[in-house]
Amino acid sequence: NDVMTSVSSSTTGPAPAHAVPPPGERPLDITVFGCTGNAGRAVAYHVLRAAWDDRRSSDGDKKSSIKVGLAGRSRDRVEKVIRSLKDEIGIADDDENAPDARIVIADASDDASMIDMARSTRVLVSCAGPFGRYGEAAVKACVRGGSHYLDITGEVPWVARMAGKYGDEAKKNGVALLPFSGYDCVPAEIGMNLVGQALKAKGAEMGKLDLSFLGEGAGFPRGTLETILDEVEGKSSDRNDGDPHFYPKEYRALAKAALSPLSFVLPKWSSNVSSFTGPNFMAAVNIPVLCRSAATIGFGPELSVSDRSLISRPTALNLYGLIATQMYITALVFVGLSFVLPPFRWWLRRKLQTYSYPGNIEGRVEMNAEGKSADGTAMALARLVVPGDPGIYATGLFAAGVALALLEATLESSSLRPFAGFLPPVAALHSCEDGLLVNQLERLGASVDLHYQTKDGNKETLDAAKLK
Repeated sequence: NDVMTSVSSSTTGPAPAHAVPPPGERPLDITVFGCTGNAGRAVAYHVLRAAWDDRRSSDGDKKSSIKVGLAGRSRDRVEKVIRSLKDEIGIADDDENAPDARIVIADASDDASMIDMARSTRVLVSCAGPFGRYGEAAVKACVRGGSHYLDITGEVPWVARMAGKYGDEAKKNGVALLPFSGYDCVPAEIGMNLVGQALKAKGAEMGKLDLSFLGEGAGFPRGTLETILDEVEGKSSDRNDGDPHFYPKEYRALAKAALSPLSFVLPKWSSNVSSFTGPNFMAAVNIPVLCRSAATIGFGPELSVSDRSLISRPTALNLYGLIATQMYITALVFVGLSFVLPPFRWWLRRKLQTYSYPGNIEGRVEMNAEGKSADGTAMALARLVVPGDPGIYATGLFAAGVALALLEATLESSSLRPFAGFLPPVAALHSCEDGLLVNQLERLGASVDLHYQTKDGNKETLDAAKLK
């Protein structure tokens, strides 16, 4: 069934510091816009699976299960996605516990359809990118339609522009806007927050943060390649005069040090994974987001941050990752130089017209975070493992987890709500109940381990779900 529901798009009174429940009766809880794309389909996969689990655990009670909307421009294509998702999840046509998946017709070029979609749902997950081209319509619709919003973008200048354009209105309306809710940059944010909060719980302040990422079974999503091409060719949302800075100026030295050119051309020994590591090419996105998040959560600008990629499992035969890391850096340099050449970009644009990467559900993402106290007497270690390749299925799991947490935090019954306006997801949900996002990610298949260790070797296992 198509969903067309009108509700009031704004609230009155002083600007709330926190998000408010969406006004009016809404037939849908979570709607995935752009579900016919590969990443959007992966988000829908995890949301539908959660809805099915809810329905089965509640003995078929429809009132207690998540009401899901899948949105796109073409009814036929959305119907095909729904059928393929039910087949992949294993939901039979005659299953009495099958979740509802309603079709919503919306087009980023049609403002009326976008506002109707936003007014029909409590939470909207936007997956229609590149966001510099197509993303603003969903932001505007949510701010004015009273729906809470998240997306899977990695485009920092675009988010800064949207924050300057719609941030105040979102705060006035009590709308939470959570960009960077996919692989960019949920694992980095969670890693920083877990080890930082673990040290705080023991009376220590974090002075150094080391992050290492390993992605297995990975490929390049089409949207990511298009975003890179847009940036190289000057078609992306570069920062303009008058655009707000994405993070406070006090954190600029932190970002400059973390994104030093030397960090992108030299291997580095990372003690948190006992291996040589290479540059994480997503650090250009992660670091600004971590600066914004740190300022909100309460980690000071004196923090030192390292964001690296573990290229292979360390062994003595591969010199503890040194050989693979050096080959990876060489390949990055070669690819980077290729993007500078117009003939290569023309060839890649043509290939992308027929290229599609559906993701790899058998892939795996691993994030290791090590936070050291400023006085060097203690450290905290966090490990997050998520099934699926980074760009598609893991991104889908992260975004679905954020959507489920945002839905729960903005119910009328919730007393601890996220901040309104534009914030990275972990920072926005920091004001909610302890462990909210961690619990939702674990529900979807992630695993989280957290330890605290003193300089003399005493080690303690901590419950990540009991930290902010």
